[in-house]
Amino acid sequence: MDAAVAEFGWSPEPITANAKAYGIAAAIAGSTYDTNLATRKQFLGSLGSWHTLDPGYDLESDQQDALEGKLNELNRRVVVPKSDWDAQAINDMTVTAKVDGDVLVDYDHLSPQPGSLDELITDGYHLVTTNVLATYVGRDNASYQERYAVSVQVLCGGTTPTAGSSQTPADCKLIRFFPETRK
Repeated sequence: MDAAVAEFGWSPEPITANAKAYGIAAAIAGSTYDTNLATRKQFLGSLGSWHTLDPGYDLESDQQDALEGKLNELNRRVVVPKSDWDAQAINDMTVTAKVDGDVLVDYDHLSPQPGSLDELITDGYHLVTTNVLATYVGRDNASYQERYAVSVQVLCGGTTPTAGSSQTPADCKLIRFFPETRK
């Protein structure tokens, strides 16, 4: 959506109504940053803009509270802790992620019972899990890689578009990053 975020080492948010494509982009975005170009707080702000109010809550105040809770969870349990970010920044660390293997969407996951997700899917909610390969490159091109799975909940339709963007309420937005993988 906003290609200018690449100037900070981040992935741009896509404009799409495809839950799988959006979920993959979110998983990659959560592990793509450059500690030389932006602060952790700025990175969190960028990822926060991917989130939408959850229309599953009737009251706007409840939607706002739920969103705040998801953003707090993103800060506390999903994005690299501040102390680790600071250590990476000392080493001029850049992190890039890419899909590494299978992508699971909705009933591809092992845990749902047949039919148990039908209402959520009808309402536009989707669970996407993908394996990610994160490459860390620091000073003097020292590098290492990590593989892990990332699960996100995406809402497609009924979303709150990012202000000033060409998104529509029919496009996908992020409800949450899960701190644990859903398989």
